[in-house]
Amino acid sequence: MTILEKIFGGTGRIKVMRLFLFNSNVPFTTKEVYTRAKISQAKARSELNFLSSVEMIKKKPNATWVLNENFSYMAEFKRLLLKTSLITPQEIIKKLSKVCKIKMVILTGLFTEHWEGGLDIMVVGDKYKEGSVQNVMAQIEAEVGREIRYSILETDDFKYRHGIGDRLVRDVIDYPHNVIFDRLKVV
Repeated sequence: MTILEKIFGGTGRIKVMRLFLFNSNVPFTTKEVYTRAKISQAKARSELNFLSSVEMIKKKPNATWVLNENFSYMAEFKRLLLKTSLITPQEIIKKLSKVCKIKMVILTGLFTEHWEGGLDIMVVGDKYKEGSVQNVMAQIEAEVGREIRYSILETDDFKYRHGIGDRLVRDVIDYPHNVIFDRLKVV
């Protein structure tokens, strides 16, 4: 158990907190909370009740939950939860390598605090099924508490796009990024 899990009462609470803090204007039903956070229904209810009792979130009349914009410590919690991740780059690589023959993985956007970027993860690889990659991204989303903007490119497509200065590839490379896996050695 990490220090953050000990302080905040486990991964379930952290996942729910991230979900609301990183999607501040989005209302969620209880079902959406446990589905997106990938926790049990009972755990979701418990965490929602706790976070409501400390006034971090509030229940709306239409049975949805939303972040309380007047929560006193919102900026501090956002900053803390942004700087501490439940998923490591090694875990991302491990998850992706099960569904794809990866050649390169670049983290940007959410992972580098560069919110204006178009992507959070760029994957270059071969022999993948889009549905399997979507499942992995859903797992990562549950850990970070926010929808992941990603692109997966086959190796030849990436090399071509990189060679012609394609905007998507250029934006990832030109802005803050972190190459966490690289067999291509082009970045």
